[in-house]
Amino acid sequence: MANEINRILKLFADLQHGDCWIGINFKEAFHGVDAQKAAAAIPGKTNSIWQLTAHLIYWRSTVVNRLTGSSNPPPFPDFLLPDEMNDESWRQTLHDFEAAYHSLRNAIHNFREDHLDHPSPKEGQTYYQLMLGCLQHDAYHLGQIVLLKK
Repeated sequence: MANEINRILKLFADLQHGDCWIGINFKEAFHGVDAQKAAAAIPGKTNSIWQLTAHLIYWRSTVVNRLTGSSNPPPFPDFLLPDEMNDESWRQTLHDFEAAYHSLRNAIHNFREDHLDHPSPKEGQTYYQLMLGCLQHDAYHLGQIVLLKK
């Protein structure tokens, strides 16, 4: 039987590019999104797909820091957008998003299962809550990305 860490890893893998319970994963959601579509938003109402992707990169990096015992934020701001928003920089953002997934996956993979119920650097939160909270956060923003893509 799989241990809890492997079950958590499977949930993240499914959300990233696998057979996700909610019916769509990030790979499918980003398919066909170019820089123009990624940058579009409802003025004053929503973040763009690009902003949401940058936000997910930021928070995945934050979770990696916390899983490795640091409460430091990532060395870049939340919702960071490139100076030039074109297809090349959009591809780079998608590459960074995939890299953030792999960093998160590695941090979870290397995490000791017997520490899941230990407090994380965020007061009042266990490492288990941190991991599942990140998963919930990702799924929430995936839904926003799907709606903005329409």
